Amino acid sequence: MDALWVIGNDRTDTFPERIRNDPRCAVSIVDFNAETGGVEHVGMRGRASVRPFEAERARTLLRRYLGQDETLWDARFRNTLTDSGNVLIAFTPETAVVRDVSYAVVADAELR
Repeated sequence: MDALWVIGNDRTDTFPERIRNDPRCAVSIVDFNAETGGVEHVGMRGRASVRPFEAERARTLLRRYLGQDETLWDARFRNTLTDSGNVLIAFTPETAVVRDVSYAVVADAELR
């Protein structure tokens, strides 16, 4: 992985300015399922930089999660593509840890 890309906004987020002041940061991704007790965690430490907003890169990111048909996207995601306050943050991991911290789900009857 070269970089993890995050869409930020200079008007509404503090993250871009904090990265400008100190590029060291951490990113955590958690896949959690309360019904099964499944918890998978990826934690990364590294450095990030604030880059000019590129609508096409943002569109590629959003399509991956929201689908190809932009007319089906919530308006806030469509509006992201034209928001003049937006920036891109490129996070480059230096270290990573992956953990499965799943747990057994206890049924209500077992708690009594």
